Amino acid sequence: MERQLRDYAYYKTTRGMCRKCRNIVNARIIERDNRIFQENLCPECGNNASLIAEDKKWYFEHINHQLYSTPPKVTHTPSTSGCPYDCGLCSWHETAPNLPVFSITNACNLNCPICFTHNRKDVKYNMPVSEMKRTVEFLMENREEYDLINITGGEPTLHPELLDILGAAKHERIGRITLNSNGIRLAEDISLVKELKALGVYIIMSFNTLKRKTSKIIHGIDMVDTKIRALENLATHGVGVTLLNVMIKAVNDQEIYDIIQLSKAYPNIRSVTIQNMTFTGQGGSEFKPRKRLTLDMAIDMIETQSNGEIKKDHFFPLPSNHPLCYSIGYFFKLDNQLVSFTDLLSVSELKKLIGPNYIIRPDDQFHDKMKHAIAKSWANHRNEKLLFHIRKLLKRMYPKDKSLTSFERQRIAEESIITIYIHAHMDEDNFDVSRIVSCTDLVPVDGERLIPACAYNLFYRMKDERFFKPK
Repeated sequence: MERQLRDYAYYKTTRGMCRKCRNIVNARIIERDNRIFQENLCPECGNNASLIAEDKKWYFEHINHQLYSTPPKVTHTPSTSGCPYDCGLCSWHETAPNLPVFSITNACNLNCPICFTHNRKDVKYNMPVSEMKRTVEFLMENREEYDLINITGGEPTLHPELLDILGAAKHERIGRITLNSNGIRLAEDISLVKELKALGVYIIMSFNTLKRKTSKIIHGIDMVDTKIRALENLATHGVGVTLLNVMIKAVNDQEIYDIIQLSKAYPNIRSVTIQNMTFTGQGGSEFKPRKRLTLDMAIDMIETQSNGEIKKDHFFPLPSNHPLCYSIGYFFKLDNQLVSFTDLLSVSELKKLIGPNYIIRPDDQFHDKMKHAIAKSWANHRNEKLLFHIRKLLKRMYPKDKSLTSFERQRIAEESIITIYIHAHMDEDNFDVSRIVSCTDLVPVDGERLIPACAYNLFYRMKDERFFKPK
């Protein structure tokens, strides 16, 4: 009898999720046609394969990268039912929190077809200021310092005590507070923009398209003018901004370099975060077309659209996270061009500088590394204009007449730097327990537990009647 060959090569096993019955099931990682898939094996509903990497070479170069992490100092829930049912954190979790994400309200003034979360409209929830204070103190049990914390919703600018909430979130061991927004209120309320500047709050503003027709597909309405007006207001008053782009295959994926280009036009833009479309939640679970866009596909598109100004090898996994969750690139802004940090430092050196953190901390090690890189590049006559630029920046970051904190140096550095994050959330098709246990984006719940963001979106938010209406 002739032996029939399989059309795939098996790599490893994990635990995934069945979209139909929502149970945790066995899953296998396979290679087929030079692409990598996660195939969930549900005994009740059958098998389902989801693309997780377009290029097997890229996948195998990244999947076993060294994880720079520290374990949580404190775990709050026992390991009884297995991941992801014991979140809080449990003893299985491998990494301390990097980016706490607070949901302070379920109110929203949009109903976006791409929304990957749940916000009930019949009952209003606004986090009390006292809970924010208690939760910030709770966070300090698990980490000495945080580069940043993120406040989201709903639409957090609708919280009736927003400024008090932001004041309660401030802490000497937190580098910055970031506030998600769709931009509607920021486009109209100049007084709020001024208050945010006074508090030192950064805005993470959703910015998915510059095309009106595409905006209607993504947001349900044309938001282009509103987004631009909000961005102008934030720039006028010097509020730091991250542009948050949900990149959707066959919808807005051809615009990503145009969005990145905005960072050259607006000096207050500090970073761009690209989130691959996630097919879950209130809107996203039904969004069409359901075409999977992976991390490596997003990076390829950036390289192609930028004509090589930004290259695929400028990106590397965020050291503290699973390599399918984050890729990151650091760039100097120089004469309307983006110049990669990898022109001066190796990826290995950059990973060590970031370590278990969310961003590079400009400590003495960073200063020494950059000085050495400048000297080496100078000897090789490489981009002298860039080297002058960096030397000038280092003098501002490390003045001889006073000592600055790491957080103060960060604020100086980011005026001359753009960071591009590519962040892939998980949905029912590509949920992977091995990614959850190393997640550092954690949602504080009731000042008592920390839940990985994707586990929260897929399991726990739907158990919280503040955000989800039971059927």
